[in-house]
Amino acid sequence: MSIRTVLVCLLLAALPSTLRAQYGSDTEPEGTDPRYPGAKSEYGPPPRYLIYNPTASCLPKGHFDAYVWVSGNGGLLAGTSMGFTNRFLIGVSYGAEGFLGTSAPIWNDRVSFQVKLQLLPENLKFPAITLGYDDQGHGPYIPEFDRYTIKSKGVYGVITKNFYTLNIATGFHAGANYSFETQDGEKEPDVFLGWDFQYNHDWSLLLEYSLGLNDNQPGSPVGKGRGYLNLGLRWEFSKELVMEAILTDLTQNRKDVEQIGRELRIVYLQEI
Repeated sequence: MSIRTVLVCLLLAALPSTLRAQYGSDTEPEGTDPRYPGAKSEYGPPPRYLIYNPTASCLPKGHFDAYVWVSGNGGLLAGTSMGFTNRFLIGVSYGAEGFLGTSAPIWNDRVSFQVKLQLLPENLKFPAITLGYDDQGHGPYIPEFDRYTIKSKGVYGVITKNFYTLNIATGFHAGANYSFETQDGEKEPDVFLGWDFQYNHDWSLLLEYSLGLNDNQPGSPVGKGRGYLNLGLRWEFSKELVMEAILTDLTQNRKDVEQIGRELRIVYLQEI
């Protein structure tokens, strides 16, 4: 049995205790906090991901999202996830490089999966703490190193703390991860940080930085050792539809490209 299989099984094994704890949170009075699932507010659910990096937030119980992500080289990634409780979700994704354009698309070798379990919910004093697994990388796949250009997160832990005013919501995020894409010889864990800022319930600024500790050696096929800085602008067109314009690799860390990436992501959110 592989290490990643064991880790996913451990996450699922921890689910029953989370479900028991969740029963109480599902029955709390509404309106206690704008970003808690079930609260009556003009704010929608907080972001589950900033750009590549996860946050500690999950989908509300009984909700699902679906997204389409257009990236460089005509890349297209599509995925969906579902909240089974306010603190547990499962997702799946699949895509191809060169899907848009005149060349033949290069399909991903496999379907990727995401599992997210919020161990501790956020309250007024303490952040949310979440464990998860995500084997979806980004950018072209590099067969000789058995990795994506931007490595998948693998197993990760992340904390999130949100703050609110009448028209502003902001969140701070920090986490660490271990990617299983290690055929390039870089087996170190990585560290990532993030921040989101939402104004007037419609517009959000997304900022994240990964140190790239698992992609920084001289022999790395991709990383130069500067880390990855990404920026996104999020427009909540409606409660169900979100559009994001994304700039990636602002540090120009990648060896295989000379310019920053320009990408577009569209997310649809609905209750079942």
